[in-house]
Amino acid sequence: MSRLNASEFLGIEIFDREIFKSDIGFFSNLYTSTLVNDLFTQDSISFSVEKGTVRGLHFQSPPYSQSKLINVIQGAIVDFFVDLRPDSSSFLSYGSVILNQSEPKILYIPRGFAHGFITLHSNTIVSYKLDNEYNPLEENTIIWNDPVIGIKWPIMNQYFHSPKDLSGKSLSEIIENNLHI
Repeated sequence: MSRLNASEFLGIEIFDREIFKSDIGFFSNLYTSTLVNDLFTQDSISFSVEKGTVRGLHFQSPPYSQSKLINVIQGAIVDFFVDLRPDSSSFLSYGSVILNQSEPKILYIPRGFAHGFITLHSNTIVSYKLDNEYNPLEENTIIWNDPVIGIKWPIMNQYFHSPKDLSGKSLSEIIENNLHI
């Protein structure tokens, strides 16, 4: 599939996140209700020890789909999203955004996308704000290096994956098994 710029996906939004610095540190809002209209129900974080940690590509089947606000609290990532909305002009295309603590941005991903990222620094912390509870029975994982999607991941000396992510299915398997995307 093809790689598109974030602006070419209907619903993907990137917001600047203000940092208020002082002599004792800084303060920043990760979310205000003026960003998006979603009613968020869950806050989560992930911590990745190693540079080159790949998480995803995850999505939950409808009606358990989730929209997400993504913030990097510490470190840096390349965040990837894959459009799984069959009626979308960008269906099965992917996009990416670099998120880091020094140039803070907030990424909004609406429902209907698979999501994953790779860490560019060790000890990276990522914050997620979700509009639907996690449902392990409806979670799906597309294998990170799916040849149909064809994501161009940054080249690393070594990649780190969870066992769950390594057992992800190809997009073809997901479609063949009639999993709702």
